[in-house]
Amino acid sequence: MESKVTFFEKEQVNGANTREVFSFLKSALPAEDGTTDIRWNFGKFLVDHEGKPFKRFGSTMPPAKLEKYIEQLLKTKEEK
Repeated sequence: MESKVTFFEKEQVNGANTREVFSFLKSALPAEDGTTDIRWNFGKFLVDHEGKPFKRFGSTMPPAKLEKYIEQLLKTKEEK
């Protein structure tokens, strides 16, 4: 018997069935043009250690370029 392992399930990020977490993130951090929809896969949100949305990035932002923002969040946490 073959078993299928699934690590991720498809989630709704736009529309009537949007998951609550994405509604929260999109309303807190609209896109640069003021819209809230997530336009393409691999949109990214950074959230601070207290759960406050910090910054939103589009799908073209490589994850490696997030390092300075993550370091900024870590530094802020250490100062508290």
